Amino acid sequence: MVKASVIWLNYNSVKFIDIALRSLESFLNLDFDNYEVIIVDNASTDGSFEVIKKYVNEHKGNVKVKVIKNNKNLGYAGGMNVGWDARDPNSRYVAFANNDLIATPESLTKLIECLESEREIGACSGLIYFGDGKTIYSAECFMDEIWLVAGLCHKAVKDECPGLDKEYYVTYPDGAYSVVRAEAVRKTMPHGKPFFDETFLFLDDYLLGLALWNRGYKVKYTPHETAVHFHGKTIGQLSSFYGYRAHIALSYLVHTRYAFIGKALMLERQIYYLFNKIKLSAIREGITLGKSLIMKLGRLNLYCAPYLRGNFITAASTLLQRPLKYFYSFVNISPNNIISNI
Repeated sequence: MVKASVIWLNYNSVKFIDIALRSLESFLNLDFDNYEVIIVDNASTDGSFEVIKKYVNEHKGNVKVKVIKNNKNLGYAGGMNVGWDARDPNSRYVAFANNDLIATPESLTKLIECLESEREIGACSGLIYFGDGKTIYSAECFMDEIWLVAGLCHKAVKDECPGLDKEYYVTYPDGAYSVVRAEAVRKTMPHGKPFFDETFLFLDDYLLGLALWNRGYKVKYTPHETAVHFHGKTIGQLSSFYGYRAHIALSYLVHTRYAFIGKALMLERQIYYLFNKIKLSAIREGITLGKSLIMKLGRLNLYCAPYLRGNFITAASTLLQRPLKYFYSFVNISPNNIISNI
């Protein structure tokens, strides 16, 4: 029987504890026979850890649950790595889940079926809605040639995005809820873990997906409704800084035909934000992080993976307009826009 582990990450969730407990309940009641739930708390200080621990003791039923509290906030990447180290060594598949996401009962089964459909698939994720259950949060994730990333059909409704009823390959799995093949992670990542601790937020699922593609594995979307996501409950305003930092790091780490634009863009941004300490810090951290990750992973090639095509005019325009204006530029782009050499 296939064994699976679910890593569920928490950080200061008292302000949305009703959603966090509904999320936890959904993962304790998956329609799957042989799995464990690993709860990792990132040093919460608001009492949410105690509430969650009490809830688990009262509602875990027959599911094996491990509860870990970190001594400090390690972010998404570090927290998930702690859970990875604590998993049952016999688990062939590992799921990553946010505490503001409510899974459908059959989701783990469907995601594992996706992984088992092809030996080369290293990660899989499905259709995720926002909390209203109608608007699409993600039909899985893509990167374009100027290193912008987003969920396909983000903020669209299903009728506006034809092709979602079919499987297709994607650049990377959505970190909000995805499942990976443990063997693929061990063979792909130099340290045998899914994420790099120093990325903290963002860059985690991007790098995992691109690393899998660059090492001969695939990442796939399965057309099943796997969850609703009350997005941003934990991250909040941090998304701007870490999203900006991630884009800078990707421009160093990931090869595309617009690499020359990336170098010019870094110089322009440092000059433009010379007196903006937060933006300048994000730029400098992004450059340092990108260089560090090249040393560990090597330079990654976007063209090993499915991607969204850019153009010179759009790429050059980022030198004249503010960088994150395009961050969610994939709204209403359907699977028919995907470029793939697979």
